[in-house]
Amino acid sequence: MSLRAIDANFNRAREALRVLEDVARFERENLGLTEALKAIRHRVDELARPYSAALLAARDSGDIGRDSDRPGARDVVAANFKRAEEALRSIEEQTRGRWIPVSRGAHTLRFRLYALEPRMRGPRGGVDSARLYVLLDSSVARGSIEKATIEAIRGGADLLQLREQAGDRRILRLARRLAETAHAHGILFVVNDRADIAVASGADGVHVGAEDLSIPAARDVVGEYRLVGATTHSLAEAREAVRLGADYISVGPMFSSPTKPELAARGFDYLSAAKKLGVPHFCIGGITRANVEPRMERVAVCSGVIAQPAIAASAREIRRKLVTFERDVARKAP
Repeated sequence: MSLRAIDANFNRAREALRVLEDVARFERENLGLTEALKAIRHRVDELARPYSAALLAARDSGDIGRDSDRPGARDVVAANFKRAEEALRSIEEQTRGRWIPVSRGAHTLRFRLYALEPRMRGPRGGVDSARLYVLLDSSVARGSIEKATIEAIRGGADLLQLREQAGDRRILRLARRLAETAHAHGILFVVNDRADIAVASGADGVHVGAEDLSIPAARDVVGEYRLVGATTHSLAEAREAVRLGADYISVGPMFSSPTKPELAARGFDYLSAAKKLGVPHFCIGGITRANVEPRMERVAVCSGVIAQPAIAASAREIRRKLVTFERDVARKAP
């Protein structure tokens, strides 16, 4: 057991947790995450306290590796979670069988950090893993938009978007209700077109089309933390959206769509190339549980879910097919 290593890793864990705590408090303004991270940092202090004299005596400020694990500015959150988790793992292993409460405590805290990390990654982490994106439109929904939202969530929606034509106040009230519902179920929620309402409602981002705010202008409104998604109808548009900083793109229309009948189906023409652009893509346009295909991988659906007699069942079947396709591909991989 190396006291010097244990001391260094307690310090690494504290420092990383302080950085994460400050990001949660000042950048994300998320009280829940701030308090959760503070509690872990205080618990790290408690684990070290009984052995503080021995650890202090072993301390060496000339640690040769001290400059090697500084987090890069581009991803402070990911770097500091990794730093804290690795430090706790080292403490756990170094103290195993000797300082048993410390080893067990470090193990517990490490797994608490694993659980917190997706929350701190924010919307981008959620959109990376999303497969079913459901568009909510009162003019299309069977029944109330609130009921359609709940049913879509029951069916496995990962991401929801409000598309609504109404006065600003009505859209804002509706967006706030749907954002609360989505977040209560751990689902991402974005607003179509309206970056201002996305921010005011507490949504996770905004989705813009060719006639809406530009991607940089939308980013100026919603900030770096929230998502900016973009509609594309060609590979050139997809490339430009990614160049301008879109967090995800839609690709389509895949088929003729009842919600946008003026657009010709063209999504399959550039789907393969769009997948290689480095951001999540969502196939869109006329998709239903009858025509969803393996090559789509991710889909955004409106009428094919919320206009159906059984909303949850329609969503569930689309998601089941996507997951099945994904598993099949994984099994066939060398």
